[in-house]
Amino acid sequence: MRFIKPVQIIWLIVIVTIFPSSSPAQPLVLDWQSAWSLAQEHNESLASARDEVQKASHQVGEALAGALPTVEFSGTLQHYIEVPSTIFNLPADMNRDPDTGESLGPLRIKTQFGSENNVRANLQLTQPLYVGGKIGIALEIAKHYKELMELGLKVSRQDLHFALIQTFYAAILSDEYLKVSKEALGQAERHRDQVQLMYDQGVVSEYDLIRSRVAVSNLLPQVHEAEAGRELVYKALKNIIGIDVDREIELQGELKVDGEIMAPYDDACKIALEKRLEFRQLELTKELYQGQYKIEKHSWLWPNFLLNLSWETTAQGNNELSLSKYEFLGGYGGALVLQIPLFNGWASNHRAQKAKISIREVERQKDLLERGTRIQVYKALSDYQKAEKESTAADDALEQASRGYEIALVRYSEGIGTQLEILDAQLQVNASKVNLLQAKYNQLVAYAAYQRSLGVIN
Repeated sequence: MRFIKPVQIIWLIVIVTIFPSSSPAQPLVLDWQSAWSLAQEHNESLASARDEVQKASHQVGEALAGALPTVEFSGTLQHYIEVPSTIFNLPADMNRDPDTGESLGPLRIKTQFGSENNVRANLQLTQPLYVGGKIGIALEIAKHYKELMELGLKVSRQDLHFALIQTFYAAILSDEYLKVSKEALGQAERHRDQVQLMYDQGVVSEYDLIRSRVAVSNLLPQVHEAEAGRELVYKALKNIIGIDVDREIELQGELKVDGEIMAPYDDACKIALEKRLEFRQLELTKELYQGQYKIEKHSWLWPNFLLNLSWETTAQGNNELSLSKYEFLGGYGGALVLQIPLFNGWASNHRAQKAKISIREVERQKDLLERGTRIQVYKALSDYQKAEKESTAADDALEQASRGYEIALVRYSEGIGTQLEILDAQLQVNASKVNLLQAKYNQLVAYAAYQRSLGVIN
């Protein structure tokens, strides 16, 4: 008998500790609330809307910066390999002998202009005092833009909420479809097996056996289609909530409407026109264009006052690179600057007219939104009422079809009924189940569309 040495035991423990045995990953279990939480955290469209809000915040700071002073420093160290020179020509009457006073004729003098090393430093502060009122307008525009982006984030969240309801419960519906398809296939297989026994006993004909086998074969593609459809909608759901589309998930939920539509059409439209965030978005957009129009109007003939403060120093030297040995000379001062834009090729006027056209476009968009909202409310109410009636009818039909299927099975087992009766009854049961599931899903989505059309989704 072979024994394991202590050293081998130690190495075994180390290997097991460092490389634990792999086990299949557990599926992520999601109900509606957890799926909604993941979507709010990981959805890319919502993340982009959050970034727009942050950009808008910085734009407010950028507009505020227009009222603050700007400070600039510049420094130059210049070195000449050959110092520039200049020529001075003295006339003859200025070039005289100091002893005799006689003219020595014209004199040409060449002298260097500057030094080998030149140092210059400048510090300047510019403070806008008044720039035609444009800073205040720009700041107001930036604040409106920030509010517009914040509303855009809320609208994106509402759109995501509705899209997730559609997709999450479509995945629940696909589970139910697959379940119904497999149940139908199981019923057909059990019936086929029963017919096989009856055929072996000589009770039924070969035709009945063939029909039962054909019924099973016809249901197999439905099961495969339901499986493929389920896989596709599950991937769409995982894409919306922002997780790996190949990760296994397990859903918990049922096709049930949690609320009830109470308000009639007219009242619902009033609520929608008051609460839809898109109307406020258009109002802010209009105010942005109005602000742009004002800025362009203030860009022509409106005076600008600026205050400039500056400090400057210079030094020169030859064959010396140590700045501490230079003698710096300079000064400081200030200036009050007046600027009046007189003509810029009518560019400001053209931009102002473009802003006025954009304001008219926003007014048209508001009218379109109002009409579209009324249509959305009407459609959601109509779809909800239709799905509610279909759900009630499908529920009743399923009860009747199930009872008919049971009767058909009894009649066939007693030799009274036919194979066709069973197949038809089974088909009715499956159709009723599918119709009931679809009606419940349609009702749930219609209720969500109703809430979205009213703008009451938080």
